[in-house]
Amino acid sequence: MQHRSFLAATLLSATLLGTALPAQMAGTYVLDPNASSSAFHSFTEACNAMFVSGIAGPVEILVMPGTYTESVLVPPLQGASSTNTITFRALAGPGTVLLSGAAGDTFALLAVAFLHNTSMTWDGIDFLGAPGHAISASAFVEDLEIRNCTFAAGHRSNAAGEYRHAVIVSENSGNEAGWRIHHNHITLSSHTNRTSYGIYQSNGGDWSIHHNTFDLNSGDTGLWMINNNRRIDRVYNNLFLGQLNAINSSYANTVCVIRADISNYENEFTHNTFAVQLPSGGCCIATSGYLQGTLPTQNYIYGNIFYTIGGTAICMTNNGSVPPLESNGNVFFCPGGEIGRTDAGTPGATTLSAWQTLSGKDTNSVEIDPALTSPFGSTIDLRPLPNSPIVGIAVNTPSYVTDDYAGRFRDGQPDAGAYEATSFAHYGQGCAGTNALVPAMGSTGTVALGSTNFSFSLTQAAANTLAVLMGGLSRTTSSAGSLPFSIGGGCQILASPDAVRSLISSPQGTAAAAFPIPSSTSLSGFDLFFQWAVIDAASGSAYGITVSDAGALQL
Repeated sequence: MQHRSFLAATLLSATLLGTALPAQMAGTYVLDPNASSSAFHSFTEACNAMFVSGIAGPVEILVMPGTYTESVLVPPLQGASSTNTITFRALAGPGTVLLSGAAGDTFALLAVAFLHNTSMTWDGIDFLGAPGHAISASAFVEDLEIRNCTFAAGHRSNAAGEYRHAVIVSENSGNEAGWRIHHNHITLSSHTNRTSYGIYQSNGGDWSIHHNTFDLNSGDTGLWMINNNRRIDRVYNNLFLGQLNAINSSYANTVCVIRADISNYENEFTHNTFAVQLPSGGCCIATSGYLQGTLPTQNYIYGNIFYTIGGTAICMTNNGSVPPLESNGNVFFCPGGEIGRTDAGTPGATTLSAWQTLSGKDTNSVEIDPALTSPFGSTIDLRPLPNSPIVGIAVNTPSYVTDDYAGRFRDGQPDAGAYEATSFAHYGQGCAGTNALVPAMGSTGTVALGSTNFSFSLTQAAANTLAVLMGGLSRTTSSAGSLPFSIGGGCQILASPDAVRSLISSPQGTAAAAFPIPSSTSLSGFDLFFQWAVIDAASGSAYGITVSDAGALQL
C-alpha cells in the first residue's frame, strides 16, 4: 500500500482532533460540484469534513448525477461504526455517478491497529477506471459494503513496486470484520504487464460476496483469496463469464476464476454459474494451500454450474494425499476440458465418473449441458431455459441462500447455479386461528409451462368455512398499499390480491384449487404470488380472517 507518510500525519491529527472536537456529523448530506457552499463539492471534501468533525450517527451522502475525477484518501474517521455507518449513494441510481481515479486508486482507505477504518458503503456508483485500483484498503480496514456498483475495465496501477492490476484490494491482518460485496458488475482489466484481478483479498475472513457479475475479460483471476484465514467466506449467487488470460501451462491453477490459496480455506462456494473459456493453464475454482495440524475442510463447493470450454473446472492441490475438499450437487459440462484434478500439475478427469473415482467427491452431481439461454453469445444470458436439467440438483444449500441472482425465492429443493428455474417456493408466515392452527399453503403436481396437474392446496384451516385463494403479480405492492399489509392479530397480506377464487373448506379444514399452467413460452420468467385467506372467528384479526403463508409460482 501507498500513502504511508500521509497516514502518519493524518493519524497524528486524528489523535489530536479526536480530543479537541466533538463528533458532529450525522444525517443526510448532498454532494454536488455545482451547488452552493451548503453541499460538498467532491468526494474528497466530504471525507475531509468527516475526518475533521467526526461521526455522531449514520451519515448518508447523496451524490448528484455527474462525472467525477478524483483520487480519495480516507483515513480512519472518528465515531464511524457498524451503527454509525457512512454511505455514498448515487441519488438518481446506477449509471448516473461516473467516477474515475485521478492520480492513483479511486478510493484508498488507510488504518492502523489502534484506529480502524470502518463501516463505509458505496451504493450505485460507476467506477470507470483509474491509474490504480477502484477501492483499496490497508490492514485494519473493515466492515465495508459495495453494492449496486459497476466497475469498468481500466483499473491499472502505475505505482512503483505494485505488481497487480486489481479492481478491489484488501490487505487484512486476519481479524477485521468482513466486507459485503453484492449486486455489482465487475469487469477485469485484460492482462498486460501486470497480473489482473477482480477482487484481491489477503488474510481476510467472514466476507460475503454474492449476486455479482464478474466479466473476466482476459484477466488472470476473478477472485483471489490468499493467506491465512479459517473464517468462512461466503461466495454465492454470482455469475462468472467471459474468458481468462490465454496462458498455456501444464498447471491448471496458473489462472483461475476463483483461487483460495496458501492456507486460505473453509470457504463456501455455492450456487454460482460459471460460463467461461479457460486456457490449458486455467480453472474455475483452485482450492489449495498448505494445511498444518488437524486438516480442516479445505473448501465447500455445492450447487454450482460449471460450463467450461477447455481448462479444468475444479483444481485441488494434492500435497501427498487427497485434501479434505467437499464438493457435491454441481452440474458439470466441460467440452474439451477436465472436470477436476487432485493435483494442479497432473492431468485430471475428463468425465464425472472418472472424477468421482479420482476424488471421491460429487457423488450427487451430474454431467450434462445445463441449457443456459446464451452462455457464449454476443449478448450473454446465463438464465436456464425452460427445459434446463438443473432443477433440484443442488445439495447442502446454506440457509443464507434464500433467493437467486434475480431475487427469486429458492424452493425446498434448490436448482444448481445462480438462477432458480421454474419452481414453487414458500415465503412468509401465516397466523393462527381455530385450535391454534396456522393455515398452510401447499401444492401438488408439476410446476412447468404447459402443466395441467398443478394445484394449490390448503391445510390446517377452520372447517366448513369460506377460503379465498388470492393471487397477483407482486409481493411488495398492491392496490391497498405496500406489502406485507397487516390486518391485525399477527396476520399479514403477503400477495397482491389481483384475482381471487373462493372455495369452502372441507370438514377436515382442507381445500384445493387447480391451476393449469399455460404452455406459452412468453410466460417464462414470470413470477406469480399466492396466499390463502380463511374466515375464522378464532383469528386474532379484527376482520375474523386467518391467512396462510404465501407461495411464489416462478415460471
